[in-house]
Amino acid sequence: MMRNAYAQTAVAPYSVRARRGAPVATPLEWDELGSRNMSPDRFTIRDIPKRLARQRDPWANMNRRARSLTEPMRRLKKIHAGTS
Repeated sequence: MMRNAYAQTAVAPYSVRARRGAPVATPLEWDELGSRNMSPDRFTIRDIPKRLARQRDPWANMNRRARSLTEPMRRLKKIHAGTS
């Protein structure tokens, strides 16, 4: 899947972005999404170490919630086959 068009970029977590101030692509907690001071440039290479020292990585336990997509894909294929 190509994600290189305008506003369609995929960035690995904690990657430094090629922008002024060297912002870092930072995983967020759900409750941070509504913060008024949250922006794509909020965390930089200067302050991301402090953030990680203060709080745990929001994605640290992501693998514990991982689910297989085998069954949903089977169902989707079945639905799609019925509509063609």
